Amino acid sequence: MGDKLEPLASEMYRDLQNTNRFLRRLLLGMLGVIAVLVIALAATNIYHIHQWSQFDTVVVDSGEGSGNANYVQGDNTGGIYNGEGYGPAQEEGQVQGDQG
Repeated sequence: MGDKLEPLASEMYRDLQNTNRFLRRLLLGMLGVIAVLVIALAATNIYHIHQWSQFDTVVVDSGEGSGNANYVQGDNTGGIYNGEGYGPAQEEGQVQGDQG
């Protein structure tokens, strides 16, 4: 009676092969997912670098030689004055924006 409850060696070997096949497929699938994520990360970094390279970065010496008055000068017409206390002069009573 005890012989029927124990699996045969060939059955155990077949189960081991199936398990190994499943684990191999799982491992290859996970490596594929990781490869796709690394490629996507590299693509977003390259895109980000490309977008920022469209601007001209100008370093303005603040006068004391520290060179910390940096601003980005792009195609915008408003002008960017980061860290500076001056900008386009605004007349008293002048309203900016759409007057329409």
